[in-house]
This record gives sequence, structure tokens and C-alpha cells, in this order.
Amino acid sequence: MGYQQQFHRAAIERGIPEDEVSKFAEFLRFAIWTSGRPNGVPVGRRGGLPRLPVGMEWPSCEYGPLPFVASLDCAALPRVDGLALPADGSLLFFLHHEWAYDACSITDEQKFARVVYVPDGIDTATAEEPDHGEAMFCNVTLDFVGREYDLFATVTAELPSWFEDDDEASQSDDQEHLARNLAHGKELCALAGELWPESNGAAVHLGGYSRGIGELSTDNLYTTPETQMAQDILEAREKAGELVVPPEEWSLRLEQEALRVMREWVPLAQFVPEDVYRARFLIRHDDLAAGRFDKALSFTAFTE
Repeated sequence: MGYQQQFHRAAIERGIPEDEVSKFAEFLRFAIWTSGRPNGVPVGRRGGLPRLPVGMEWPSCEYGPLPFVASLDCAALPRVDGLALPADGSLLFFLHHEWAYDACSITDEQKFARVVYVPDGIDTATAEEPDHGEAMFCNVTLDFVGREYDLFATVTAELPSWFEDDDEASQSDDQEHLARNLAHGKELCALAGELWPESNGAAVHLGGYSRGIGELSTDNLYTTPETQMAQDILEAREKAGELVVPPEEWSLRLEQEALRVMREWVPLAQFVPEDVYRARFLIRHDDLAAGRFDKALSFTAFTE
């Protein structure tokens, strides 16, 4: 039985109406949180040196090699709804978070980030540390090759941040598009937390919702890669003369467009490369299903 089916059955058994359960489930996502806390068999590795296909050069950019972050064994990862990871093979993530954050655009940022998929059966070898400058980061305490440790997986249920708002006044407005007007909303949130208790953090976080940085895009939505993309889309359409949004309707239109983007894209991996940075790799659902990992986009944020 899938996680969504398990939640649906448990909610119905508690007497919650079918239509509310279905609406709530549209916003319920399941994420794979990996950490160094032992839990079954390892599903990957953070830090150290990557195993690359024989003959493949270390991913790099014009400024030098990109730091290796983590590798994940797709065959060992749990299967969750809405995250069509490959059945086998490995995913490797490379990112220079400082160069990525300093990039002048999202397009430019992609030069400093890389997702490499290594199919099962390909001959691989542990890569040698590439030549690089002595100080690869402004934070001189960071090493190019990070501390190596195994990763273990836990499945967690996630809801968008606006479900956490207990302000009844804000929920009394037109919140239907955010499903904040459900009579049993709090009960459904509690049930999800009961079935899948939240872990104490993740070294690498797959699926679920994008992590914000504490800044609000609207009264209801924190700034995330999806709200950034939604704003860029609306502004581009306005500039092209395809759309006119009155100022008083801007927040609503931004939220609606962000929800559309959220349905189209999924966080492939999120992690903290350094205390004040957040790394987010997003990919379209159809690109993920087709294994087009070169289409993943990096969104690096600074939190201070």
C-alpha cells in the first residue's frame, strides 16, 4: 500500500469526509530524509570522493572543479509517491555554493552545479581529488573534500508552510486555492504527523517541499524557488503584453502561479553546504521520470 493510500484510509476511518481528505491529500507530499543516524542499510554517502564512470572527468566550471556533496544509491532508497527516482544506479551531486550564490542569474548559476546519474552496471572508480586552489571557499575552514559518512533514509510526510499558520482570521479570507478552509484541516495535519513523525533534520533531503529562507513572497507563501519562478513567469508575461495584473490582485495571482509551478516541479535534493547557505536542486516531474538529470536546476540561497 502506498503512503497516500495509507493516509487516505486512516483519515476515512476517523470519520473525516472523503472530499476533505482528497483535497488535503493534493497538498500532502512524502519526502526521503537522509542522515548519518543509522537506520537499516546505507542508501548513500555524504562527502569523501565520488565514484565516477571510468574515463569521466571530475565535473568542473571555468573557475575550477566543483565540490562533491553526496551520492545516493537509487536501488536502496525508499519508493515514495510523487518522486519517480530511477530504480537503480546512483545520483551524484556537485555544487560550489559560493560561486552559485554569487551568479548573476539562475541560468548562470547552473555552471556551478551538477547532477550526475551513473546507471547500474557502468564501470566506476573512486576519483582522485582534482587540482584546485588552496582556498576554494571564502570560509577557509571548509575543505574541498568534505567529511565522509554513510547516509540512512527515513520517509517523512510534508505539508506546505501555510498549513502551519493557526491564525483563524487569515484563514477566513479567500483561501480555497490553498486548501486552508477545510473544516478538519488541523485534524488532518495532526494525522499526517502521527503516521510519519518528523525527523531531526536531513543531510540530504529528497522530494517534499522546497525549503524557504524566512522571507515572505506573499502573506501566505515563503520565498522558494517555485515562487521565484512564478514571479519571473508573471513578470515576463506582463512585459510581453500577454497579461495585465492589477496591483491588488498580484499576491493572489502569484500564489496561483506558484501552485502551478509546484505541481510541475519537485525538489530533487536539498542540503546545507554551509551553515548560512541552502542548496536546492529542482527538476520537472517529466524530466525526472525520463532520467533527464541535466535539466535539474540549482537554486542556492543565503540565509543571513
